[in-house]
Amino acid sequence: GDPPPLDMATTPEQSREALVAALNAWKGGASREALAARTPPVNFIDDALMKKHKLLDYKLEGEPKVVGTGITYVVTLTTQDGERSPATRKLAYRVVTTPNIAISKEDFMP
Repeated sequence: GDPPPLDMATTPEQSREALVAALNAWKGGASREALAARTPPVNFIDDALMKKHKLLDYKLEGEPKVVGTGITYVVTLTTQDGERSPATRKLAYRVVTTPNIAISKEDFMP
C-alpha cells in the first residue's frame, strides 16, 4: 500500500509565532546570521535578507496552507536595498519548527 503520511513538522500556532518573530527581528535590523545564532536557531532563507535589504514592513495575507510537513504563509513585504526606492512584493514562506525552525521562500507561490 501507500506509505503512511509524514508527521507535521509544526503547528499553526508554532509556525505563525516563528514567522512573525523572524520577520520582526529582520524589521528590527537582525541579519540572517543573527537569526541563526538565536536559541533556538532560525534558518531563514530569503534572497532579500541574504543581500541585507532592510525590511520596512510586512503583512500576512489570507489563511495559511499545509504544504508537505510545513505550513505556508503568503506575506506582502516592503523592502529597501540601500538608496533605492522601497519595493513591495508578495511571496510565500514555508515554515517548519521541528526539529529546527526553518523558514524558506516558496519559488512558485503565491
